[in-house]
Amino acid sequence: MKFYNMEPKYVKEALELALEEYSNECTKCPQLMRVNFEKELEVLIQRLFKNKYGKVAVENGKVIGYLGFQEPRDGFHGNVKGVFSPLGGSAFAGENRNILASKLLQKVTESLVTDGICSFSLSRYAHDEEVGRSFIMNGFGIRCSDAIMKLNTRTKISEFNKDIRFQELVKGDKREISSLRKELIKHLASAPIFFPTSMAQDDNWFENHRTRVFAVKQENRVIGYMELDTEVETFVSESDNIYNICGAYVDEEYRSEGVAQQLLEYICEISEKEGKEYLGVDCETLNPTALRFWSKYFDSYTYGYTRRIDERVLGYNSIFSK
Repeated sequence: MKFYNMEPKYVKEALELALEEYSNECTKCPQLMRVNFEKELEVLIQRLFKNKYGKVAVENGKVIGYLGFQEPRDGFHGNVKGVFSPLGGSAFAGENRNILASKLLQKVTESLVTDGICSFSLSRYAHDEEVGRSFIMNGFGIRCSDAIMKLNTRTKISEFNKDIRFQELVKGDKREISSLRKELIKHLASAPIFFPTSMAQDDNWFENHRTRVFAVKQENRVIGYMELDTEVETFVSESDNIYNICGAYVDEEYRSEGVAQQLLEYICEISEKEGKEYLGVDCETLNPTALRFWSKYFDSYTYGYTRRIDERVLGYNSIFSK
C-alpha cells in the first residue's frame, strides 16, 4: 500500500468508493433517499482534491481509500485553526477498512499539525461502525448528527392542543423568538454541552433571509419554534426534495404537553404541501435533550467526528531535530 497526494487523476476511482459507501448506508438506513448522487459527489471530490490536505491510498495500482479536508478555518471549535472533511470527503474499501482509515488519518494529520492545525472534524456515515470505531480509537468524539425522515412513513398526529396555534414568522416578526433563542444559547452553554455562541452573531441571525421560522403560540406568546434553513452540510440535505431543520427550542414549562411533537407535525405538513418528500435535521448529539427528541422521529445517517489535539505539541519536532 502506498499513499499519494490528492490529484485529479484519482477522482474517478474515489467517486466509485464514495458511491459504494452511500449505497451501503442506504441499505442500513431505510429512511435515507435512494437517489443517484454521482454528479454531486463528483463535484465535491473534484473540489476537495484541489486542496492541500489529503491523501489517497493505492494498492496494486488501485485506489482503495482517500481522506481529504477543506481549507483551514480560524477559530474552529475553539481558539485554534481547524479543518473539516464533509460527507463524501473520505471513503475506505477492502477487508481492513478500520486499519486503512487509521493509516490515512495518520498521513493526513501529520501535514495538518506541521502547519499548525489542531482541530479536525469529519462527517461520516452513522451506520459505518467499523470506520467509526477506528476514528474513536484515534481520539475522536461524536459531536453532531444529520438525520432524516421520509414524510410518508411517519406516524401522524390526529389531534392538536386546542389552546395553541402555529404560525410562520417572517421579516421583523422573527424577533418574537428572541427570548427563546437566548434560552437556547444558555442551554447550549451549560453542562454537559458547553457549546458557546456569539451574542453578536446571534443578533445578526435575524437578518438572515434564507431561514424560515415556525412558531407555536399560546394566545400571543411564543412558547416554541423550529427553523428551516437552506444552508446545510451534506449533499443529501442539499437535495431539492428535502427541507432541513437547523434549530429548535420549546419553553421548559410546555415540554410535557407534546408541543414540540405537534410543531414538528405542522412542519411535516407544510413540507408535504410544498412538494417535499423528506425532512432532515442537523442536531448536536452532545445535547441529550435534543438527541432524545429527534431520535424518536428521525434516523441518523451521519455522525460528526471531532478531535482537538493539545496545541502545546506544536513545534516538538523542531526540538528533536536539534
